Amino acid sequence: MTGVAEGTRVRLPLLLLALAYTLFVVYGSLVPLEFRPLSWDTAVARFGAMPFLKLGIGSRADWMANLLLFIPLTFVWMGVLSPSGTLLGRLAATLVLIPLATALSLGIEFVQLFFPQRTVSQNDVFAETLGGVLGVALWWVAGARFSAWLQGWRAQHSRAALAERIAWTYFAGVLVYNVLPLDLTISAVEIFHKWQDGRVNLIPFARLPADPFYAVYEIATDALLWVPLALLWRLDGKRGPWRAWGMTLVTAATLEVLQLFVFSRVSDITDLFTAAAGAALGTGIGSRVRGRGAHAEGLTRDRGTSWAMRRWAPFVLTALWMAALALVFWFPFDFRTDGAFVRTRLDFVLRVPFEVYYFGTEYRAITEVLRKTLFFAPLGALLAWGVAVQPWRLRAPLFVLALLLLAAVPAVIEFGQVMLPHKIADTTDWFLAWAGGLAGYALARRFARAPRVVAAPHVSRGEEAHTNPASQPVGWHFVFSTAGLALLLWLLGQAAFVPYNVRELLQHDSPVLSALLLAVACYWLAVWPLWLARRRVSALARLLQLPFGLFVYGLVAFLLLRFAVPEESLHDLVGSPILGWGQWETGVRWIALASVPGAMLYLAAQSIRRWRGRTLGAIHFCAVLPVLAIAYWAVVHRAATDNLVELIATPRPLAFAALCGALWLLFFAAASVASPQSASMRFGRPIVVALSLPLAALLVHFGLADEIDKYGQRFSALQFLLSADRQNYAAPAYIWLRYAGVHVLVIAGLAFIQWPHFRTARRTHAQGSDVPY
Repeated sequence: MTGVAEGTRVRLPLLLLALAYTLFVVYGSLVPLEFRPLSWDTAVARFGAMPFLKLGIGSRADWMANLLLFIPLTFVWMGVLSPSGTLLGRLAATLVLIPLATALSLGIEFVQLFFPQRTVSQNDVFAETLGGVLGVALWWVAGARFSAWLQGWRAQHSRAALAERIAWTYFAGVLVYNVLPLDLTISAVEIFHKWQDGRVNLIPFARLPADPFYAVYEIATDALLWVPLALLWRLDGKRGPWRAWGMTLVTAATLEVLQLFVFSRVSDITDLFTAAAGAALGTGIGSRVRGRGAHAEGLTRDRGTSWAMRRWAPFVLTALWMAALALVFWFPFDFRTDGAFVRTRLDFVLRVPFEVYYFGTEYRAITEVLRKTLFFAPLGALLAWGVAVQPWRLRAPLFVLALLLLAAVPAVIEFGQVMLPHKIADTTDWFLAWAGGLAGYALARRFARAPRVVAAPHVSRGEEAHTNPASQPVGWHFVFSTAGLALLLWLLGQAAFVPYNVRELLQHDSPVLSALLLAVACYWLAVWPLWLARRRVSALARLLQLPFGLFVYGLVAFLLLRFAVPEESLHDLVGSPILGWGQWETGVRWIALASVPGAMLYLAAQSIRRWRGRTLGAIHFCAVLPVLAIAYWAVVHRAATDNLVELIATPRPLAFAALCGALWLLFFAAASVASPQSASMRFGRPIVVALSLPLAALLVHFGLADEIDKYGQRFSALQFLLSADRQNYAAPAYIWLRYAGVHVLVIAGLAFIQWPHFRTARRTHAQGSDVPY
C-alpha cells in the first residue's frame, strides 16, 4: 500500500504538469492568435500540399525547438499514464502516446493554416513526432529515476542535501540555456564565418558596449549567473571553497567551448573572467553562511550578533534590491509623462500573452523569460529571509505583505516602462517576474526551514544498492571509450590502406567532430541492445518491447549519423529517397537497416544467459524473427538502390540468413569476452573467439556475392568492401587476411565497450533488481 500511495503522490503533480504543458504547447503553437477564416476545402487542400522545406543554418534552431517541445510532453504523460511503473502499463502508454503525439502535431499544423503568421511544413510534423518518440524512450530509460527524484522533494532533507539537489537542477538549466538555440554546427567553414562575424572573441573585455552603464550591466549579469551555482556547491557540505570555485569555473569554460559549435551564440573569453568573479562571490557567501552555525530553524538570533540588525537586515537588502531592479529595467530614466504618449502605450494590457516573444528568436524569448524570473527570484528570497527572522506573531501579516510586494513590484516596474520610449511593457513580463519571485520565496523558505543535519535512516542492503547504483562507472567509461574510438576513427580516416568507404565517412571540413559523433553512434549501437536484453520482462512484453526498442535504436543511430557523416554516405547504403518522403524515407530505411545488427546483438546477449546456464527460451527467437523479416523486406526486397543488394549472394533470403548468422557469431564472441564468467567457464572464451573466425568467414562466404561485374571490372563483394580503392582490388588471400583483422578488431572493440554494462547488470541482479544477469 505504501508504494501505491507514493505513486499517487507523484502522479498528481505529474498530471497537473502534463495538463499545463499540453496547454502551453497548443497555445505557443498558435501565438499571436491572429485568426483568419478559411473554407474547409481550401484548408484541406493546403494541408495536403504541406511542403517539406530545405533547412539551412537559420532554420535549424526552429526545427530543434519543435523537436524539444514534444520531448517533455510525452515524457510527462508517460508518467501520468503508467503510474504503477509496470511493464504492461508502460507498453500500453507507449502504444497510446506515440499516435496521439503524431495526431496532436498534425492537428496543430492544420489549425495553424487559420493563423497566417505561422509556418506550416512537414518539417514541423517530423520534428514533433520525433520529439514525442524520444520523450517516450527517455521515460523507459530514466522514468523510474525521475519519479524517485520528484518524490524525493517531499522528503525531509538537510540543508546540504537540499543545496545539492538545487545545485544540480540549476546546473542543468544553465547547461541547456548555454547551448540554445541549438543551431548546432560541426562545419569548419561555418565556424570560420562565425569568427569573421565577430562571434568568437579571444581578447578579454574587447567587445563590451560603449555605454559604461551597459558595459557594467553586462559584466554584472554574466557574473551573477554563476553566483547561485558556486553558492549551492559550497553549501552542500561536500566541497571546500577552492573546489566549489574551481568546479564553477570549469563548468563555465566547458560551456564556452560548447558554444563555439552553436552557430548563433557568441564565444567570448571574457565570460571566463566574469564566471571566476561570480564563482568567488558565491563561494564567499556560501562559506560565510556555513561558518555562521545558524541552528535548525534558519536565520534566527545569534548571541554575538545584534538582534535588531538581524531582524531588519533582510528588509534593508530587499529595498536595495528593489532599487537595483528599477535601475536595470528603467535605465536611462528618459520618462515621458504627457498624456497622449502614455495613452498610446497602455494598449499593452490588451496584448496576447507571449505575443511579443513570438516575434523574436527562440533564444531571445528564453533569454527574456530567464531575465525576468531570475532578476526577481532574489527579491522573493530576501522577503522569505525577512519573514523567517521575525517573531511568530509577526510572521503571518508579514507573509501576506511579502506576497503583495511580489505582485506589486513587477507591476510598478511594468507601468514605469510605459513611460519609457525605448522599453516594452507587457503583462507577460509581469507574470514571469511574479512567478520568479514566488519561486525564490519558496526555495528560500524551504532552505531556511530545513534542518542542518538529518539522521540517516537504516538502509537495507538492497535499498543501498538501489540508491548507490553500480552503474556509476559507466559514465566515465563512456567518456574514455568514445574519446579513444573517435581518435581511432580519425586516424583510420587519414590512413591510405584503409578502404575508401571508411575514409569517406568523415566530414572533410570537420573530421575531428565527425569522428567524435561517429564514435558516439558506435557506442550507442553497441550498448542499447544489451540494455534491452538484460531487462527481465514477461514473454508477451518481450514480443512488444523488442520491436519498439529497435525502432528507437535505429532512430537515434540515424540522428547521430545524420550529423556525423556526409549525406551521400547515408544514401550509399539505403539509397536516395524515391517515394517523395524526403528525410522521412531515409530515416525509415536506416531504422530498418540498423535493426539487423541490433537484433543480432540482442540475441547474442541473450545467448550469454544460456552460456551461464540459464534457459534461452524460444520467445527470444520469436521476437527477433519478425524484426529480421521486416528488415529484409525494407532493405533488400524494397531497396531504393542496388548498392547493398548487389553485394548479397543468391538466393538472397538464404544469403541474408547467412549474414545474420555471421553477425551473431561475431557479437556472441565479443559478448563472451565482455561478460563475467565463473572460473570453470573461462577456458571457453578463447575457444569461442577462435571458432568464431572460421565459422563467421564461412557464413560470409555464403552470404556475399563471389562475382560482381561493375565499373568495367569483375570483383567479389569482399574485395569491394575491403580494398583500399576501386582501381586496385586486393587479391583474395589478402582480402581474407584483412577480414580476419577486422573480425578480431570488432570483437575487441565491442568487448571493451560492453564489459562495464555486463558487470553492472550482474551486480544489480545480485542485489535483487529486475535484471536477468
